[in-house]
Amino acid sequence: MLTRIIVVFIASTLLLIASTSCKKETILTDSSAKLNFTTDTVLFDTVFTTIGSITKHFKILNTHNQPLNISNIDLSGGTSSEFRINVDGISGVSFTDVEIPANDSLFVFVQVTVDPVGVNTPLIVEDSVIFMTNGNEQKVWLHAWGQDAYFHNREILDDETWAVDKPHVIYGYAIVDSCKTLTIDPGVTVYSHNNAVLYVYKGSLNAVGTPGNEITFRGDRLAPFILSNPDSVSGQWRGIWMFQPKTSNIEYAEIKNAIVGIQIDTLNTGQFVTLNKVKVNNSLYASIFTQGANVTATNCLFGNAGSYSGIVSLGGTQNFEYCTFGNLWSDSDRNTPLFALTDYFVSGSTIYPRPFLEANFRNCIMYGPSTNDNELTLDTLDRNDFAGTPPVFHFYNCLFRTDKTITDPAYYTSCKRNIDPAFTDPALWDFHINTGGAENMGMTIATIIDDLDGIARSTPSDVGCYEK
Repeated sequence: MLTRIIVVFIASTLLLIASTSCKKETILTDSSAKLNFTTDTVLFDTVFTTIGSITKHFKILNTHNQPLNISNIDLSGGTSSEFRINVDGISGVSFTDVEIPANDSLFVFVQVTVDPVGVNTPLIVEDSVIFMTNGNEQKVWLHAWGQDAYFHNREILDDETWAVDKPHVIYGYAIVDSCKTLTIDPGVTVYSHNNAVLYVYKGSLNAVGTPGNEITFRGDRLAPFILSNPDSVSGQWRGIWMFQPKTSNIEYAEIKNAIVGIQIDTLNTGQFVTLNKVKVNNSLYASIFTQGANVTATNCLFGNAGSYSGIVSLGGTQNFEYCTFGNLWSDSDRNTPLFALTDYFVSGSTIYPRPFLEANFRNCIMYGPSTNDNELTLDTLDRNDFAGTPPVFHFYNCLFRTDKTITDPAYYTSCKRNIDPAFTDPALWDFHINTGGAENMGMTIATIIDDLDGIARSTPSDVGCYEK
């Protein structure tokens, strides 16, 4: 009898275990349940010296207490991609219904083949792996260097020189550290990836080109955008950003397609940033943006931008001579003046004056389309409410588009308004002047003998960065 009871008990136990083990866990289908990854970007940061491939990997993580079903995993570029993927031991470009157990992970292996000497290959080759889970789309980006170049991947720079033998590419950031100097040789092209920045932190930047060997700062996109060539798209990279810079020089250079072409914040006492024969074109927000900086700009073009060709603000010593601030932005939605000057900031309900030590503009043009009545905003404090002194700024022999009066001798000397300088083709960034209001109205500046193109200045000279 006892033996029979034991047999029945064992049989029942085995049946229970079997039924339990066969019960499959319920797939988690809640739309809030997403995947996690060990990285959001797989970066192949080796400069390849031969045609070949290396392998990297990342993991898909299910951090939930139930299984997840990944309905689709796709290599975005498909079979034409330079990348190849392997998901949980299976190679391919598209996968469906990949189940990942609760609190478990799967490996994705990635390979890439690029030819670094292929001049038609983009500087940075891109693709992505797309995951669809419970209606959620998630991506892991794949990036690899596509040409032979000097790549600066989230670098903090020491004293160094960027040579002209190969292009330089910034990925993420390149930071000129405190008391260090970055020298960029004539003829160098510096490409920057999406949102990348050249950041000068209490250091120096000497980017001095020569006529015919100008230095170019631009985005790294070489292939056309949909319906657009690469130069037509602004905001491709962050720009040059300087904080408390030591003495720096940018000459014979072009900065284009950035968010802010050049931003200079917070002066370093006695230290100046000098811009000479620099063109800043097609910025998403502003061509130049200063905040409490020491700046000397001569024969510079601050061209088309989504908001401002120039913002000069919050004190410092600022001198702009023979500069053109011209903005005929192709997007009709620009609703800001192309030039703004301000000498205070507001925090909470408190106003903080930041007067200029100097803010002089000599022989400059600040001109936009006829549809804009006022391209000049001077947002300054009435000093009677503070120190009892007037604002510090002055315009000499400048040409404006504005509906404001420009007759106060405390701020304007020999200035004109609303006489078209007849720019050649501003839609194509050509701000050379023709017969119009900018001719022969300049004051003599003995130290400046030619224009941005190297053309000799006449007497009297034209205003703006170009002599007719």
